Amino acid sequence: MAIGVDTSKWKPRKIVGTPAAKFRNALAAGILGFGILWGAFFQLSNFTDPMKKAAEVLYEDPIEEVERKIMIASGMHVRSGDKLRQLMEEEKRIDLPDK
Repeated sequence: MAIGVDTSKWKPRKIVGTPAAKFRNALAAGILGFGILWGAFFQLSNFTDPMKKAAEVLYEDPIEEVERKIMIASGMHVRSGDKLRQLMEEEKRIDLPDK
């Protein structure tokens, strides 16, 4: 350091313990508190029931997906649609020896 330079007036290298840190913490607590209260209001109020019912459609599986899950659960191996169509065509043929 140079002789005669007062380093005590320099800007702090850490934010801990400064007014800026107190403001930062208060701002973060305010944002979190507001978000929690806002979320609780919308979750627990009857005001949002129509919006919740409209959004439930987005979370339901289409009928094809439900049927596919049932087929997988019943023990059928996962096959492509082309393979299933081919097997159905073979079942319809009457010239096969197992019929």
